[in-house]
Amino acid sequence: MSETIGFLGYAFSATSYAFLFLLLLTTRQPTPQRTALIVTSVIGVVWGVILTLQIYQGSAMGMALAADSLRNICWIVLLNVALSNESNFRHLLNSPQKMAVALILAATVILDFTMLRLKWFDSSTLLLLHLGQCVLALWMLEHLYRRTDIEARWTIKPICLGLGMIYVFDFVLYSNAMLTKSLSLDFWYLRGWVNALALPLILLTARRVQDWSTRIFVSREVIFHSTLLLAAGGYLLVMALAGYYIRYVGGAWGNMAQLVFFVLGGLVLASLFLSDKLRRNVKVFIAKHFFANKYEYREEWMKFAAVLEEGDGTPYEVALKAMVKPFSCKHAVLAIQEGKQFKIVASRNEEDFDGEAKFLLEQLGAQATNHDWVIDIKETRAGEGKLPFEFPPDALGHIKRYAYIVPLTSKVGVNGVCLLSSPSSTESVDWEDRDLMKVISRQLSVHLKLHHTNIQLAENQQFDTFNRMSAFLVHDLKNVLAQLELLSKNAIKHKHNPEFVEDAFETVDAAATRLNKVLSQLRQKRAEGEVTQYVDVLAVVQNVLTSCSNRTPAATLKNSVPFSIHTSRERFENVLTHLIQNAQEATSNEGKVTVSTATDDDCYTISITDTGSGMTDDFIKKRLFKPFDTTKGNAGMGIGAYDARKFVEQLGGNLDVTSVLGEGSRFELKLPIHND
Repeated sequence: MSETIGFLGYAFSATSYAFLFLLLLTTRQPTPQRTALIVTSVIGVVWGVILTLQIYQGSAMGMALAADSLRNICWIVLLNVALSNESNFRHLLNSPQKMAVALILAATVILDFTMLRLKWFDSSTLLLLHLGQCVLALWMLEHLYRRTDIEARWTIKPICLGLGMIYVFDFVLYSNAMLTKSLSLDFWYLRGWVNALALPLILLTARRVQDWSTRIFVSREVIFHSTLLLAAGGYLLVMALAGYYIRYVGGAWGNMAQLVFFVLGGLVLASLFLSDKLRRNVKVFIAKHFFANKYEYREEWMKFAAVLEEGDGTPYEVALKAMVKPFSCKHAVLAIQEGKQFKIVASRNEEDFDGEAKFLLEQLGAQATNHDWVIDIKETRAGEGKLPFEFPPDALGHIKRYAYIVPLTSKVGVNGVCLLSSPSSTESVDWEDRDLMKVISRQLSVHLKLHHTNIQLAENQQFDTFNRMSAFLVHDLKNVLAQLELLSKNAIKHKHNPEFVEDAFETVDAAATRLNKVLSQLRQKRAEGEVTQYVDVLAVVQNVLTSCSNRTPAATLKNSVPFSIHTSRERFENVLTHLIQNAQEATSNEGKVTVSTATDDDCYTISITDTGSGMTDDFIKKRLFKPFDTTKGNAGMGIGAYDARKFVEQLGGNLDVTSVLGEGSRFELKLPIHND
């Protein structure tokens, strides 16, 4: 009964191959894929006839296995042609690897023919070669599917399903034969029906595909997953052979030992595939040996855009994440240039910035941005780096955490630097890595400039609102002025009239009330065309302390050092007045407010220290210098600290703030020394 099923199955399979051949003759596209498929269908007919006769006559397996190898060779050639972009067959033997595979396949056919005549030849070796043909065909089939563009996969899915069914079945057949040292007749007889069922799917692909080579591309991810799949297949094959050996020599304990061995082997395989280090090493190996370029730039650019679009965190944190992601750096710092200093705005796995990061920013940050140069710290320390500027290599001897300084520069962007640790995505950083670093950094420079522009636009909109509000206040002032002018004019005639005098006092009282309201809402800080001059800083500080003496606690002057700066005296007094008044308002009557002045080689420093309520770091970063954001309710406009920082920055200096919640705050106005 089984022989009859096998006979009919192979006969039906031969008929199906013949039908496929006739249908292919109706197509008129002279492509290598069509030619290979026609040849394969002819060999398929021969294969089906030979295996039908083998079952009918009960002859030896040599001829049947040889036909099997010829059919496998044809399918492998077809898959190779489909994977290529060539218009002929010359590429089939264009590499030593392909020539070696072709020789092995040809040798398999010869061995199939002569297996009965070579008594010394081990049949298990022949079965292993046939098993290798199945693995090669499945690997190429998976390669074809993954390398085909997603939009075109619908055309090749049928052939992938059909050939996959054929070679998975053959893989099981020959694997079982390897373990049992004999071919299973049940599997052998069923093969004809499996092939016959698969051929309609192959025909469907032949009708769908117009041009096999137009939608094929090479992907690193495809190569990566294919490599892992091939490695896993090889590993499982070795494990199966080893398990069979354990079962064979294990005696009574053979089955149990085999089971334990398989469990432990599966655990090892799962552990390896879950290892990030293994995956990185495989990707590095593939990049070095299979691709001319290290990066797939389309994918990298899409990932970069996706990180910026997610916006997970502040714009600075997002920018740092976008820089770090392609290189998988463990440590990283992003700093933006403000004047001559670099301000750290984002970090990765960093808590203390007083060590290496601060040193590199102070010593090499400006050099990196000025020369637009990616600095390799290791090469510079070894004296191997060709820097466009002079720098002593010994100064970097203590730097261990960071490996690269990447400048953020652009004609229309902000300036800054990224400090990166050694990338874990590659063994060595070459020109391609440096180019990718610079391309990403330039884009981030423009991206952060857009962020700064948006902030400035929001501030300008707030000032527009403020100006509109000022128009209403000016209207109130005009009304008060009109009332007072009318009162003064009528006083000439009615100043001795008691009723007029009473009305006059009421008018003055109403005007005073209205003016107090105006003054509480509007504090004009700066007038256009303000006059600048050399101002005695110590004299201004003493005047401001005198004007603020009616408040408690009284501010005191310590460590007074006389010096002068070139600025607007009136605005300078306003800035100091607001800072001292804010310190007094934040401090209880029993606390202290201290003002001191000092100089060093680079700048003048005015310090205002209080023992008040203090501020959180989050408040300092997000609200302290934000205009019109006040904690005083209607009593304040929220522009005092903002105006103070703008004033200092316009002089080329910096306003540094340190504060501890519950202990107090310290404002330091650092003004540069100008020798002119």
